[in-house]
Amino acid sequence: MYGLGESSDLGAYSDCSLSQIRRGIESYLKENPRSSVYFKSIVAHEDPIDQFEFLNTRFNKSSVEVVNHGDHYEVDVEREIKRSGRTVRGSFAIFNHEDTQVWTALTAHDSDFFDRGLGWVISKSEPHISEFYATSRDLETVLDLFSESVSPDSKIIVTQAVAYSHREEGEISYKTRPYPEVFRDARDGGNYVDSLVFKSMSEDEIELEATITRDGTTTLSDGSVELFFNYLLDDYVSFGQKKAELFTDKERSRDTGDIQEIEIQFANPVFQSTKDNEDLITALSDLSRSSVTVYHKNPYAHISVLDFNDGSSCDVFVTDSKTIKIVPSYRGSTNFLMRISDKLYRDLDESAVELTEESSYGVEDFVGG
Repeated sequence: MYGLGESSDLGAYSDCSLSQIRRGIESYLKENPRSSVYFKSIVAHEDPIDQFEFLNTRFNKSSVEVVNHGDHYEVDVEREIKRSGRTVRGSFAIFNHEDTQVWTALTAHDSDFFDRGLGWVISKSEPHISEFYATSRDLETVLDLFSESVSPDSKIIVTQAVAYSHREEGEISYKTRPYPEVFRDARDGGNYVDSLVFKSMSEDEIELEATITRDGTTTLSDGSVELFFNYLLDDYVSFGQKKAELFTDKERSRDTGDIQEIEIQFANPVFQSTKDNEDLITALSDLSRSSVTVYHKNPYAHISVLDFNDGSSCDVFVTDSKTIKIVPSYRGSTNFLMRISDKLYRDLDESAVELTEESSYGVEDFVGG
């Protein structure tokens, strides 16, 4: 079950629970010291279980079977890869983090199933489900919080980090160093941290070895299962919930016409020339499954973005050298707005996102002149 082998903690009971899964993970990692358990956190705007079950009506040569275990769901996947004709099989557990829109799936099957089985189920459930979209600042804060939860004598050491510039390829570093140094070097170089592998050590004993990424993927490779679930994962998913709250119910009111803006405030002056506005247009044009219309690009930028997933749309304005305002239309889904903000983070600069006060607009504000 879930790729965790024949652990008695799972196989001996028909009413498998999350507590048994945790014990099963602990046994699995002790018996397979070079293996990892994969986790994928997502933001669900609608019940993900309904979306998973619906996939059976969409794909003839794939099946997604769901079993309710009370505090989590078991999802069994069998999928034929068209290009190769091979079949991917496996299962994952998925559970909701209490009082949030965030769900986490886990499996000990290999990376092939994680990408083409579990990952396929998640991707085909969009836009009802969104990717996680953390920032490197979020990742640093997660490790700050985790460091406060472990022993004062503990040291958190990064063994591998992937950092990207906003306009160039990524760079993988295998240099072993304290985690604050990794993030500081990335900021100083104009980069952002996309993922990292770290160890929490206390007196040369591994308390936890894990991976965290910006896209909701975490892995547990060694150490305390309780530390991972109760501290690292809980702190990590809190950022997904903050994003969900920020981008939910921001559509223009059909009853009153009231508009809610989303303001992206960059730390640095990103827009100082027409070329910078063109970089924004390029970033939005590269957004998958969407199209853009450019109304103005000099001296300021005004772009309209249409999402092919669910018909959502919004207007994007550059209002000064550090500020973008996103104005959702009558249909502006959470998934759509989260994808736009993440694209801007990756291609331009990481930033803080804040809601501005409501403003009144007329039709002329959204039509190019």
